[in-house]
Amino acid sequence: MKVCINYISSRQMCIEHSLVSLWDKYNHKYNYPVYVYYFDDIYDSPQLQAQITRHNEQNVIFKSVPYKTPDFLKEEELFYNRTDLWYPKNRFSIHRKGYLHMCHFKSNIYGYENSDLHLYDYALIHDDEAGYKMQMPYNPAEVLRQRPESFGAYFVGQRLKDGHPHQGHLDTRTGLWEFTENFIKTNNVVPKSKVMQHLLQESEAHRLYHYIKWCDTYVLKTEMFKSDLWKKWITAVNQSGGIYKYRWGDNEIITLFSYMHGEHIYNFKAVSDGLFDQGMFRNIQDYAPGVKDSSR
Repeated sequence: MKVCINYISSRQMCIEHSLVSLWDKYNHKYNYPVYVYYFDDIYDSPQLQAQITRHNEQNVIFKSVPYKTPDFLKEEELFYNRTDLWYPKNRFSIHRKGYLHMCHFKSNIYGYENSDLHLYDYALIHDDEAGYKMQMPYNPAEVLRQRPESFGAYFVGQRLKDGHPHQGHLDTRTGLWEFTENFIKTNNVVPKSKVMQHLLQESEAHRLYHYIKWCDTYVLKTEMFKSDLWKKWITAVNQSGGIYKYRWGDNEIITLFSYMHGEHIYNFKAVSDGLFDQGMFRNIQDYAPGVKDSSR
């Protein structure tokens, strides 16, 4: 069983703490290789790499990956230039363009230039502001190996505020349900999960899909990326430009695929059980810094 752990990182003040937490609370038992992917040259320095990894013995591999806005999109179409949505007008300027590239990378991580994910059977994908609060009492990769699901997550749940989707979630899912429904019909997809089956029968699906359970902090079998359905899905997502136009997140893109691809998503409950904190180090560095070249 070949397993790797993956970050896409720009929070230079957080990554060291996250790696220490990962090693001390989980990876010291297995020493799975840990990939820290990044844009530009922010972790190129061997001295900086040594400083970041000095507190633990795990095999950390730093790899820079390229980024580029799709050529077919016009600048005025990009999410931060949208004037019809509250979130980009108030919370998302061009300085956060790196977040769009990050969503694109995480959604396309399998087969992405300079990514090694294809070399492994199982992958965990972490955020650099997240950390382990307690010793992991099990090995998530081994748990998934023994289960029929291809995909699981540390968090599987609704993302609501006072019982309703936050305006930021509404704005960053613009057109996503219509796109998903059209993809299913155009490609004659028969979804395996009851979640997606029920949505397709609802006249208010465009509103109700905001209330489904979404996934964060993934554990997955890389074989799912080899399926014809994934290849069609991610190709359609990329061709739509939705990641860059509407800031469709990898959480939504991978969750919706999983509801088509499998009957169930395995919930490790690592967040609700108090084992893992998705924002453990955000008090050190909140918003992820942008890329150096916003023209790309």
